[in-house]
Amino acid sequence: MNEVMDLVLKIAVVLVFTNLLRAFSIRLKIPPVVSLIFLGIVIGPSVLNFLEPCMTIDWIAQVGVLFLIFEAGIQTNLQKLKDESKMAFLPALGGVLLPFIGGFALSYVYTSDLYESLFIGTIFTATSISISVITLIELDKLKTIEGRCIVNAAIIDDILGILLVSIISGFAIKSEVASSSFFQNTTVITLIKMVIFFIVAFLVGIFVLPLVYENSKKLKLEASILSLSVAIIFIYSWFAENFGLAAIIGAFLAGIFIGQTEYQHRIDSEIAQVGKSFFVDFFFIGIGLKLHLSELTINPIFLILFLLIAIISKALGAGLGARMGHFDTTRAIRIGLGMVPRGEVALIIGSMALSRNLITDDIFSATVIMVLVTSTLPPFLIKYSFTKLKKDTF
Repeated sequence: MNEVMDLVLKIAVVLVFTNLLRAFSIRLKIPPVVSLIFLGIVIGPSVLNFLEPCMTIDWIAQVGVLFLIFEAGIQTNLQKLKDESKMAFLPALGGVLLPFIGGFALSYVYTSDLYESLFIGTIFTATSISISVITLIELDKLKTIEGRCIVNAAIIDDILGILLVSIISGFAIKSEVASSSFFQNTTVITLIKMVIFFIVAFLVGIFVLPLVYENSKKLKLEASILSLSVAIIFIYSWFAENFGLAAIIGAFLAGIFIGQTEYQHRIDSEIAQVGKSFFVDFFFIGIGLKLHLSELTINPIFLILFLLIAIISKALGAGLGARMGHFDTTRAIRIGLGMVPRGEVALIIGSMALSRNLITDDIFSATVIMVLVTSTLPPFLIKYSFTKLKKDTF
């Protein structure tokens, strides 16, 4: 059997187990993200060595990231976010600033590497919307004041995290590109390219894309809305990547703009079906494949501090922000705990930084462990805060 067909067979086997594991996770109320990462660890070099990281798997995973971020963009209700952002702004700001400072300080003390420290700080800012939402739905608390605040603050956190990683990656000029011409590497040129990207992206998104979708029937494109949308995602992603930002900011903006068209729900459903049936799952599996547990050399004290700071800084930062926003202490605790889970965005930032050699394998492994811990522990704490703690006045 040639190498291509061998890989095709392995992918087919993994897809079968992925679907079974997803159904199993839902039944046991375990976040599918956690299960898929564990699947990658088991079938990867750490345990069975059934599937190894390769260019094909990496390409599938990268496309999965774009679909995942696009989905976050298209599901962002700008009007609702605008209406309720005042309530969520301070918890979101606290949930970004304190974790960023904590992650940066921890890394800089241990490594003295500026860009690695900036990326670790950015990783700490992310919040998993899905894990918190699932927990709140189970408790029938999603529509409460705390529930709405957690969801909106998490959205704001992820937007800020995506912007941060795009800007930092644009300025992270490492030694391999230091030999390029001066004009390619100046901060001013990088900043100008970023500004050009945002101007063009917004002009196209506000004036061109609505016309394309509005006239899709006349242009005989209505039946090809999905493929047209995928093309727009890829173009925006390429544009962002080549103008000093991360590709994910392009995919996110494409989602935001397409989400304002009449085809929002149809495109969201179809992209989610295509992405989650194949591409997105392989991103999380690929995370597990990259882990070589037997080769981990991470300092145990650093790992413990990494986990503690990630959890405490997010809960404390978001909780203090909520308290400053005139929430009572009990509600502030609930909001702080609801912001602790990390998930997709943290993994995307870590994976992107690793691929660009901006963080080490050990830091990436610590990030994965942090995601696993913060995806499984906080839901229990959130439930406790709603069932055992009694609210004061608001």
